[in-house]
Amino acid sequence: MKKLTVSQAANYFGITKEAIYNRVRRGKLSTLVENGLKYVVVNEKEENQTKTFSKTRQTNKNNNEKYVSYLEKEICELKERIIFLEDENRKLISQKVELLEASKRESEEIFNKRDEQLKQILHLMNEKYALPKIESVEVIDANIKKKPKKSSKKQKSKKKKKKKK
Repeated sequence: MKKLTVSQAANYFGITKEAIYNRVRRGKLSTLVENGLKYVVVNEKEENQTKTFSKTRQTNKNNNEKYVSYLEKEICELKERIIFLEDENRKLISQKVELLEASKRESEEIFNKRDEQLKQILHLMNEKYALPKIESVEVIDANIKKKPKKSSKKQKSKKKKKKKK
């Protein structure tokens, strides 16, 4: 039987003081109070149980370290994968932009050709169906004045013919 302080017991078993206090509270370790100090009494049975637990804890710690190492390796691989995928994404976006720009240029060329064709058609239509160009307003006025006189002569000749009959 050994008598240890809480700190000594924690070092002896390779666990924290809190773990010692928790085992005392649960009744897994016995205590003794002398002169106002609390001592942990370690029997051979308790020593074996705690050492077994300590070994298990050490094994768990090793397993945890392996797991952490594995996770760190996975994180590095995933970061590399993210960088690769981001580069691929940038490449695809730039290719799509280039395709869209080329498509836009082709569309503009097609529309420009169509516009030219429509302009030519409209020009031909104007030439074919447009009224003859009039040089000045005076010519129109002169033509208008002349036409009524001609029609009045016709009317006079018609009247003369009627009278003869």
